[in-house]
Amino acid sequence: MNNIEGIKLKINKERIQRNILELGDIGLSNKGGVNRSLASQADIDSREWIKKYWQKNVVKKITTDVGANLWGDYPYSSGKKLAPIIVGSHNDSVPEGGKYDGALGVLLATEVTQTLVENKINLRHPLKVISLTGEEPNPYQISTLGSKIISGVVGQDYLKRFNHIETHEALSEAIDRLGGDFKHIDENTLAPNSFAAFLECHIEQGRRLFERNEPVAVVSKITGIYRELIELKGEANHAGTTDLKHRKDALLAMSWINLELRKFLSEFEPCDPVVGTIGFAEVKPNAANIIPGEVRFNIDVRSGNWEKVQQTIKFLDQCFMKLEEKGLMLNREKILNQKPANLNDKIIDALSETVEQNFGYQPQKMTSMAGHDAANLAKIGRSGMLFVKSIDGKSHCKEEYSRIEDIETAGNVLLNAILKLDEELD
Repeated sequence: MNNIEGIKLKINKERIQRNILELGDIGLSNKGGVNRSLASQADIDSREWIKKYWQKNVVKKITTDVGANLWGDYPYSSGKKLAPIIVGSHNDSVPEGGKYDGALGVLLATEVTQTLVENKINLRHPLKVISLTGEEPNPYQISTLGSKIISGVVGQDYLKRFNHIETHEALSEAIDRLGGDFKHIDENTLAPNSFAAFLECHIEQGRRLFERNEPVAVVSKITGIYRELIELKGEANHAGTTDLKHRKDALLAMSWINLELRKFLSEFEPCDPVVGTIGFAEVKPNAANIIPGEVRFNIDVRSGNWEKVQQTIKFLDQCFMKLEEKGLMLNREKILNQKPANLNDKIIDALSETVEQNFGYQPQKMTSMAGHDAANLAKIGRSGMLFVKSIDGKSHCKEEYSRIEDIETAGNVLLNAILKLDEELD
């Protein structure tokens, strides 16, 4: 660990474990999963927990910005006019998710800041801890919301189109309920290079670290994501009296697309993967004795190689053309077209050197196949990520788990990388 004024700094393992369990109880279902979707009561309750903990233990000032992101200011800095270092992640969850996705990044940012406070370490840069709004896909149908707002990726006019898919509450109203200010949402984006660095610690959510039995890795790139919403119309008819040659089964057509996509993607090299998923589908009339006449579904394609994503889109174009030739009607809506984001070399080096110097091995540098807030912040400034090993590669489920020993390693890497960047960056 770094020696600052003779003090050997490291995080408090027992405290971070307690906080993981305590925050993880908010939104916990009787099935054992965490439900903290954007603007839900559990989301609100978790924000209150974070603010109270920060106020008592960590920061001198807490603010909520126009996008409802929570900010906490570290109390000890030299006062020089340097841009801040920002550290954090998100507190919301997917339905029946785990206790670690996003929340661990907020809690490790909190723990690192608390450790610095306890030791009264005077930093050259201001340090800000952040909990970002609505990172996960949610019923308002927009993800990485808070980071998109502060990085200027989206503005008020674009966000006005979004409503809760069930309650129909406008996203603008939800942001205001969380303490944001939708009317002024275009006025408070971060200017390019207005921060010295943004660091996000996150569970890997995959198996690469688990299979190599390494606690942490450094992220060099965040995957590109292309997503479509498709409405496919065939013809509903009697399940018993309609012979096979006269059927226009919309569900069968979607299934064929899924199988063809899987075969196409399996031809790419595993060292530079492309993945595709149909993870959402609605079938109509959705009855046992009726041939499905309509199906509404999405396709999600991801890769760190954008050229391969474009090749996959062209392949899908050909598949849908074949369905139209067979008499099916379709409507395709592009809902996400996010290119891969390269993370900052200085932050990558600081994290890598910290691992090598303090833990004696050279960490993997990997592409994240999940989207993260760090990708949006990378559009306007230095952004970096540290991954923590996920046991069995599980995430977005109640079985999601990272060992406290690996979390402790990640926290100490994050702590000392921040100290390193504070010394090295202007």
